[in-house]
Amino acid sequence: MQNENELKHQFKNVNGLDWHWVEMGSGHPVVLLHGIPESWACWQHQIPTLSKQFRVIALDLKGYGQSAKPDGDYSGTTVAAEILSLLDEIGIDTFHIAGHDWGVMVADNIINLSPNRVTRYVRCSLSLHNYDPRNSLHHQWNGQNPELASELMRNSDAYVRVWFDTSCKPETKPSEAELQSIIKEFSYPGIAEAVPKYFRDIRNSKPVDYSKFTMPVLYIHGEHDPRQPIEYAKGMEKFVPGLEAILVLDCGHFTPREQPTDVTNAMMWFFHSMLGSGLPIFARSRHYGLPTKPAGKVENWGVNPGMS
Repeated sequence: MQNENELKHQFKNVNGLDWHWVEMGSGHPVVLLHGIPESWACWQHQIPTLSKQFRVIALDLKGYGQSAKPDGDYSGTTVAAEILSLLDEIGIDTFHIAGHDWGVMVADNIINLSPNRVTRYVRCSLSLHNYDPRNSLHHQWNGQNPELASELMRNSDAYVRVWFDTSCKPETKPSEAELQSIIKEFSYPGIAEAVPKYFRDIRNSKPVDYSKFTMPVLYIHGEHDPRQPIEYAKGMEKFVPGLEAILVLDCGHFTPREQPTDVTNAMMWFFHSMLGSGLPIFARSRHYGLPTKPAGKVENWGVNPGMS
């Protein structure tokens, strides 16, 4: 009999699609979705602590890691529906969810399809109202040149290193050992051919209706993220009814890896419904305070007193 406190690699075929995820713990489910060029291990630093209170499910998205890499539609709407079918199959109804980078776009589409199933939402490193990924030149190039994109991704060592070299704050960049692990996860056969399909199909997703985001939402942002300037976050509360707080960390784009302790603490605090007690003090971080609901106009936007 497997111990629920041990990390378990799970595999299941649902509607002809093979899924791989890791699972740990018991309690209310927390679904974790990674971005590019990552895997379930994007959340490796958060899983052990989260699993002390929750049933943690960290997926390899379709096209990544040990999950299937089929031809077909990779739009956010389709991938979200496929994940919901997987969650149905393993007996999960309502759940907390967290996404990083492209995982945010998938999570947004999950909420767009089934808002009543998501109880709390942590979105990392991807704003929404000031940033339309469909208009990103990087995304457009990958979508319009899938063969060239695949060729670049086949050199997984160079591809992963470019992402982390250009997206992380130098002082918080993952170690060489951690980079080697990320490279290994991005080297499975078929990834280089599958991942460009996300860029190709990004415009095929249904428009996300953010008025559905009435569940509590926490946004975690890297202050030195070159891909998502902090200005993108300001004003988000006007578009997301459930937005409770924005936490700004001293790092770049890969928040779960660059500031693992702060991200873990923030997720535990948020998932435990501690909003009324105010934001805790996080090392090397700032937060931009938002009122707890009902949220009107944001007051005192800026660095919280006592934080450096």
